Amino acid sequence: MGRVIVRAGSRLHAGFYYAGPGRPYSWGSAGFYIATPRVTVEAEECPGGARVGGAGHALDAAREALERLGYGGVCLEVREAPPRHVGLGSTTQIMLSAACAARLALGEGGCSPGEVALLARRLGRGRVSGAGSIAFAYGGFVVDAGSPDPRGPTPLFRLEIPRGWAFIVAIPRLPRGLSGPREEELLSRPWRPRGEVERLMSSGLLRLAVGISRGDLREALEGLRMMQLGTGMYFSGLQGGAYRSDLQAIVGEAERSGLVMAQSSWGPTLYTITTRDAAWDDAALVKSVMREVGVEGEVIISEPLNAGARIGYLSR
Repeated sequence: MGRVIVRAGSRLHAGFYYAGPGRPYSWGSAGFYIATPRVTVEAEECPGGARVGGAGHALDAAREALERLGYGGVCLEVREAPPRHVGLGSTTQIMLSAACAARLALGEGGCSPGEVALLARRLGRGRVSGAGSIAFAYGGFVVDAGSPDPRGPTPLFRLEIPRGWAFIVAIPRLPRGLSGPREEELLSRPWRPRGEVERLMSSGLLRLAVGISRGDLREALEGLRMMQLGTGMYFSGLQGGAYRSDLQAIVGEAERSGLVMAQSSWGPTLYTITTRDAAWDDAALVKSVMREVGVEGEVIISEPLNAGARIGYLSR
């Protein structure tokens, strides 16, 4: 079938909203799809069983995807991948990229949004938050309808992120966030949030969506701040406060400098939204804040990604 290439982005988590009782998990999630850091996976049919190579830290996720789906006879290489378990949703992006690349290389079907949802369910993705799988399929700003869903991660709505906006992404060199079985164990028995927390989650999501729809960055940032605060208060017992305890100094100093910083999932990745024109100055400010509080790390400027993963064939 030829050599297949899949190019995907990263997911920034905006937070959770309370989705009501009667579900194993009582929340839905929201997130942004961004162009950088990237995931790039190539695959082609080959004899002798599956072989996986490339970026070392991503191999386990790609190999697990092939094993779960029973895809043998494919040679797959992970060319690019962001670090895992830092809040960028990289495990979902790598596994879905590997699955789609192998699926096309073997001639076993396509990767339409409906097929991505089915693959995500078979891969065990989206059981806590469906935003990463939905972003892989559609791009933009996405909100899921609550997890888990027997159909796989299901979109509630999706919005185009204004093209004049940019994301400043900080990845501090701090311990990785919760993931895998430990995360699911902690989140498997959700509790009803207090009224103020529930209001912050839901009202924040609405204001964030309105700001994105109108291209009103100030409104979007206020909505993001509210949603983050509500989500952080909900999980404060698991992370030591409204933000992870080792990130609070960065968030506080950034706020004093006029920046709204959001924590993506369990961190340590932090981000803010700005305009393309202000991106370099705001990135320099985030670097200055990190130096001020004595935390090393990487700061990236990324464009929004308003399309899902790109999947195609490489010319010979």
